[in-house]
Amino acid sequence: MTYRNFNRSSKPRTIMVKYAGKCACCGAMIAAGAMADYYPDRRQIAHVGGLDGNSPQCTANLRDSGFVDLERAYEDQCAEICGR
Repeated sequence: MTYRNFNRSSKPRTIMVKYAGKCACCGAMIAAGAMADYYPDRRQIAHVGGLDGNSPQCTANLRDSGFVDLERAYEDQCAEICGR
């Protein structure tokens, strides 16, 4: 019986992107040669700090697409319904 030992860490690593790909957080393209976080357990890349919630690039991309405003509007609507 053969056992395979996969040493896959769940900690994100900051890498230099070899091939262009989409950010897992905001969906924008990350160009080859740019710095990004790599999440080995998910096999995804994101802007530096993107999935941690502290990436200015992801925040700007989401704001430009209108996502942040929709989220804020939803929270306001829920607050009105709950009477807060």
